[in-house]
Amino acid sequence: MVEKEKKTPQKQPVSGVRKAALDILHQLFRNADDSTPLPVVLSRCALSANMDGRDTALLSELVYGVVRRHALLDEALAGFLKKPDALSFQVRMLLRLGVYEILFMDGIPARATVNELVNLARRRFGQGLGGLVNGVLRSVDRESANLLSAVRKKEESLGSFSLDAEELSRAASLPLWLVRMWEKQYGREKACLFAANALTHPAPCWRANLSRAWGEMLVQHWIERGYAPVGRGGFSAHGLDRTRADAAREQGLLATFEKQGNLTRQGSSSQLVVEHLASWILEDDTLAEAPLWDACCGRGGKTTALLEKGVHVELASEPAAFRLEELKGSLLRLGLPWPRLHCGPAQDIDEYFPLILLDVPCSGTGTLARNAELRLRLSPERLVEAVRIQTDILEYAWKRLLPGGALFYVTCALNREENEAQIARFLEKNGGTCRLAEQRSFLPLFPGQDALFLAVLRKEG
Repeated sequence: MVEKEKKTPQKQPVSGVRKAALDILHQLFRNADDSTPLPVVLSRCALSANMDGRDTALLSELVYGVVRRHALLDEALAGFLKKPDALSFQVRMLLRLGVYEILFMDGIPARATVNELVNLARRRFGQGLGGLVNGVLRSVDRESANLLSAVRKKEESLGSFSLDAEELSRAASLPLWLVRMWEKQYGREKACLFAANALTHPAPCWRANLSRAWGEMLVQHWIERGYAPVGRGGFSAHGLDRTRADAAREQGLLATFEKQGNLTRQGSSSQLVVEHLASWILEDDTLAEAPLWDACCGRGGKTTALLEKGVHVELASEPAAFRLEELKGSLLRLGLPWPRLHCGPAQDIDEYFPLILLDVPCSGTGTLARNAELRLRLSPERLVEAVRIQTDILEYAWKRLLPGGALFYVTCALNREENEAQIARFLEKNGGTCRLAEQRSFLPLFPGQDALFLAVLRKEG
């Protein structure tokens, strides 16, 4: 028998959490044009419903769980439904939610799941469909051990590299076109690895504020407590048992260090990219003290990391005002020198810089574990549009780069058109003045982490 995943025991769940989960899932699956990040959707919902911390955690687990495994949940349901396509989308979503809870939420009794979802179905769809939901979910509960074993076997088969594109798409609940693109660009083995990574719930990672004297000691302290090292200045909770007795106390202590500005949450790949860039800059005598323009700074994760490591970030620009506000909050919390901030697109800037960081808008296909909702929102057309936007920003920023300077092009995409092919086209167009100093991928250090791409372009002159 395959054991269920061990979750922190939940209090008796309330119908309001499941109702909220269903409403969010309907929104995600029916409105692919919505670009609101899922954490923001969940936070707004929890705030409006006045949920406490445990209900908010349950809501997040339910929504992410169904999104990450919706195709496998449908396969598990298929044996209990004579005509699944005859059911409304809302009923099928409710059944998905029930199957996920029964198979994966070990802290919730199956009878509680069934009773609450049946009541919810009766209120929404009437007695007849309530009876159908009752029969299906009770059958799922009786067969839960076999069903979970079948699901696990499908997920484990990703490591055999033997699945064809359609099987891979179903096993990881990913769009078929995306899986085929990965197979074409990277080969079947890497496509399977990317798909398996997209199924994994990422463990949190932290970056120590190395601008403070005790930064390295703080990293060493957490590594000695069993956390996995990330580069020189970070650590991850990957592999730790989150239900162990002292886990809650440790989480509280980490949160305190974050509030004090000693730690920042940042994925392992992003940390390694910034560490690589800082070494690249600071070890070059001609660039070590040169001003850098972070042209697409977003919320400022890489901006603040570079500042902590001693890179002179002169200007940070970002079109979205709310992201710049988050950067301001991080600068205050971390006690870092403030760069000039500009709210607007990169094309607004008419100054020249010896160093430019372009963490360009991209498809995000390298972040599917963290941003599970992207598997519902991505399309081939969106990838084409991402390439066009990147090309425009890259060409403009190159004009603002001083001769002898370096431009750092970064994406979190697993798509060669946004990465190697984008750089190849740029080099072909600007071969007289542009030299590719380096390009490389930063694949996940731990399961569930992001994949990033970096290219370093030097301007001759």
